[in-house]
Amino acid sequence: MNIWLALIPLLFGLGLLVYAKRRPDPRYMFLEQVSEAKSKELYAVDLKGLTKSNFLQGLTNFWNVLKASLGKFPISKTIVFIALVNGVVFYVNQRWLNFPELEVHVSTTILFLFFGVRFLVDRRRKAFDNDFPDALNILMSAVTAGESINSAFSYVAKVSDTDVGREFKDISDRMRLGESLESIFERSCKRFPYPPFLFFVITIRANMERGGQLKSVLGKLIRVLVEARNLEKKKMAMTSEARISAKIVGAIPFCFMFLLNWISPKDLEFVLFNPDGKWILYYVLISEGIGMFIVWWLVKSIR
Repeated sequence: MNIWLALIPLLFGLGLLVYAKRRPDPRYMFLEQVSEAKSKELYAVDLKGLTKSNFLQGLTNFWNVLKASLGKFPISKTIVFIALVNGVVFYVNQRWLNFPELEVHVSTTILFLFFGVRFLVDRRRKAFDNDFPDALNILMSAVTAGESINSAFSYVAKVSDTDVGREFKDISDRMRLGESLESIFERSCKRFPYPPFLFFVITIRANMERGGQLKSVLGKLIRVLVEARNLEKKKMAMTSEARISAKIVGAIPFCFMFLLNWISPKDLEFVLFNPDGKWILYYVLISEGIGMFIVWWLVKSIR
């Protein structure tokens, strides 16, 4: 009992220390704010502040990107997708494979979710690469005509009915409400964490805070983006024959298995259910996966 009574002052002192660390001295808060403001005045743009976030904020931003890609009712669409995948996997497993149900459902759900998320993220990035140069071209035309930055953002939002146009509308509305530029562009960069958009934000903030030749910088940025888009289209056109050939070669074993189900079901049963024949199935699946991964890596590695 005496030991617990002796620990009470110690615990109370530790509590006061934690509270003092959590609540800084108000006498120095104003001086710290002033010094921080002066240090920020030395830079036109806080580069790290555009994309800096913790793990939970990163997950939230990633979910926002997925919601924007899915459109209306994203949770319902995700649930329906998972249900359809598991229904098809259950039918195929009961009809042909007879693998352990729990392992099959968990692995296929994770696999299809991974490829589904990858598809949505790639589709959003492609849409951004196609729409962003056009939006910048409209923005530069408005700035050239003598419009302010805020009016130019609003004009792009009226003309362009895309994700970039809606983002420009959000930027314009928040500027009119008087929100700080740092918070506005930080939110936008988390929704579009792509290098062209980051460079565009840096250019706009530097021009609005320090001034400069915005028209010439936007013109160079538009030219670079259009050239990059044309190079991407040229790369896809040049590799289209190889990609189609790889897809056809990858589909041949599965088509042969479906054909074998009609011609000689006993041979297919040997491959699917016999312990010795399952090694053939494992070899086909592993070799197909490795081959498609190599083709995908070769296409992505082209610069």
